[in-house]
Amino acid sequence: MAKQIAVLIGSASKTSASRLVVKHLQKIAPASIQLNIVEIGDLPLYDRDLDENSPAEYTRVREAVANADGVLLVSPEHNAAISAMLKNAIDVVSRPMGQSKWLGKPAGIVTVAAGMAGGVRVADQLRAIASGTFINMPVYSQNASVGGVFNGVFNEQGEVVLEPVVQLLESFIQGYAKFVEKF
Repeated sequence: MAKQIAVLIGSASKTSASRLVVKHLQKIAPASIQLNIVEIGDLPLYDRDLDENSPAEYTRVREAVANADGVLLVSPEHNAAISAMLKNAIDVVSRPMGQSKWLGKPAGIVTVAAGMAGGVRVADQLRAIASGTFINMPVYSQNASVGGVFNGVFNEQGEVVLEPVVQLLESFIQGYAKFVEKF
């Protein structure tokens, strides 16, 4: 039976390059994992005053992560940082205090950026957050940082066509699937 992977995408844009990368990963993922997008665009900003009576959106995302065997964190680079939407989701799922749903879930990191570095700084930030005290996830050592997304990475149908990116994503998803098997 395939391990269920919760995929949180830090962009709700209809033209999101992050979402296109995830669609590609879903197509090429080995049969041992299934990538399930968890929509986070509707999450109200995290507010600890809501911990006792959480909005349905908080509960839905927390349960999706709790029921997953692993997590892919996918973020565009926004001003050299993780997207606010993804950071909000991370905060929501780590609370209420002592009830984090992230603990021990094997994480993979995918970043997407217009610059050729592909959001490497964002990957570093996500790695630091994921290994922090209240998140405490083992993180796969290889991240997939997709750069130059406006320079031939995708064709007009939104498919990943740039061969180095195709190879990067293939290597990443195969390695991440093997990483998840250890847990």
